Amino acid sequence: MSEPTTILADHEIRSLCLASPSMIDPFVNLQAGKPSYGLSSFGYDIRLGSRFLVPLGGVNAVLDPVDFPDHHFRTIDADGTLELGANTQILAETLETFSMPDDVCGVCWGKSSYARCGLLVNVTPLEPGWKGVLTIELANLSPLPIRLHIGQGIAQVVFFRGTRPNRTYAEKEAGGSYQNQPGVTLPG
Repeated sequence: MSEPTTILADHEIRSLCLASPSMIDPFVNLQAGKPSYGLSSFGYDIRLGSRFLVPLGGVNAVLDPVDFPDHHFRTIDADGTLELGANTQILAETLETFSMPDDVCGVCWGKSSYARCGLLVNVTPLEPGWKGVLTIELANLSPLPIRLHIGQGIAQVVFFRGTRPNRTYAEKEAGGSYQNQPGVTLPG
């Protein structure tokens, strides 16, 4: 009989982050900043990095994950804040790098302060065995611009532990395209 899947509490997350390799680097052992980041009771609030991929406007292109037109994006390095225009979306990176254990996965949700402004945060699951800087999609559903704060909390990851799957992200038949991604990454 296998062990049940459980949500990880703060002390379990802390243990995985103080181990080698650390599950989250850099790891902040408490809640800090505004919007807040760091260890919470049943998750970890991740920080917004400074590099963004912004779609070019006025271009007649179709975004296709199989044949992605990466030349229709430009890179922006921001410092302090970045304003996300009304009804627009960008790709961003986290300040943290992850090294997911083979028996742990993470699910990410947006933070309430940003959600109340109309920001939708979309992140695919952090699969067992995945390593890298997380790429996050930020969509402004509001008719007004939203100010994003670089280095502050942007979303929360909740971690679940189960038995090790038959194959981790690194062992996928499809190749694990985003293994060891160094920052914000387009489909490819």
